Amino acid sequence: MSFHASHDEVSGGVTSSATQVAATNFGSPILKVTDLVKQYGGVRAVDGVSFEVQPGTIVGIIGPNGAGKSTALTMISGFASPTSGRIEFGGQDVTHQPMHMRARQGLVRTFQIARVFDGLTAIENLIVAVPNQRSLTPMGLLAGRRYWKQEEDAIVDRAYHLMETFGMGEKANERARNLSGGQRRAVEIMRTLMMRPKLLLVDEPMAGLNPRLTHQLEDIFLELRAQGLTVVLIEHELGTVERICSEVLVMAWGKIIAQGGMAELRTRREVQDAYVIG
Repeated sequence: MSFHASHDEVSGGVTSSATQVAATNFGSPILKVTDLVKQYGGVRAVDGVSFEVQPGTIVGIIGPNGAGKSTALTMISGFASPTSGRIEFGGQDVTHQPMHMRARQGLVRTFQIARVFDGLTAIENLIVAVPNQRSLTPMGLLAGRRYWKQEEDAIVDRAYHLMETFGMGEKANERARNLSGGQRRAVEIMRTLMMRPKLLLVDEPMAGLNPRLTHQLEDIFLELRAQGLTVVLIEHELGTVERICSEVLVMAWGKIIAQGGMAELRTRREVQDAYVIG
């Protein structure tokens, strides 16, 4: 992977983070990670990672393959337990909370490989993601449609709105198994948004997308940030990271080796060495 983005990558679509996205100090972080460690036998996949994320920002995590990026995200989401360290979300210690409890509090993630329900349509994939729907409760079964119709209509409207926002309105009733890789990725991201997260963890959202879809998704992330959503994303497309991320963490050998804006990080020798050696 080349460390330098092309001119088209930097100048096309959204302007670079240096001019478009400014980091803001909001005070209390929405996410605080302290001395996070994940050890497999004698190997430390994540080795003492610490960082904070301010609300309403997009933070990128970059680094060579095997740097520990996805492992760190997996622990933050609750999908795996850390060997040691502490994870705070919204000021609360969630280190030992399971994934579903973090999701209920607004900490939601996607995966490297899009996970969708192949037998459902695209719109059904979105609708089933909404937790605690009245129609699925014992009261809902007893009271019937009059008890949950208004809520169901609102959920369906929101799902269709997201499909249109992502440019997939015509695919709403398409079975997920028939969608392209990029469309499946979009469905997974939309499904997490149906849960109304406060912090979205995204693992390589641009993987496999063509340039048009990549720029479209960049714009969507920026709009979501403007609406107050906080995003932490792992991404190998460094042009995307520069365009949308206000802060960038560079990982290598299980550690954070640099932090700052993408334009400045490109010039740092330790970052360049990590990409060449890693």
